[in-house]
Amino acid sequence: MKKLLMILSFVCLSTIGFAQGQGQGQQRGERPSTEETIKKVTKELSLTDVQVTQWTEIYDKYEGSMKDRSTAREARTKMNTELEATLTKEQLTKYTEMKKTQGPPQRKDG
Repeated sequence: MKKLLMILSFVCLSTIGFAQGQGQGQQRGERPSTEETIKKVTKELSLTDVQVTQWTEIYDKYEGSMKDRSTAREARTKMNTELEATLTKEQLTKYTEMKKTQGPPQRKDG
């Protein structure tokens, strides 16, 4: 009987621990996907369909460079320059403010 209670307790605690760990990807420092980022920016800046296509192409262009730590910073700077070039003056002002309030990217410390 004690073994059965111990096993049931272990299973319950394991299930609770697993359930609490679900759905916390963004909270643990993972970057949003390209689609999520563009969707958010589209809403915030009222991007046109043409701009959405341009942003998607620019993100795709730099995707590989962003994964390599040695080239990520330079790639991010170039990508940002290209992204900003697609915006109107009003959108650029809002985008600059968005970046300021967003803060620096968080590190993954495992």
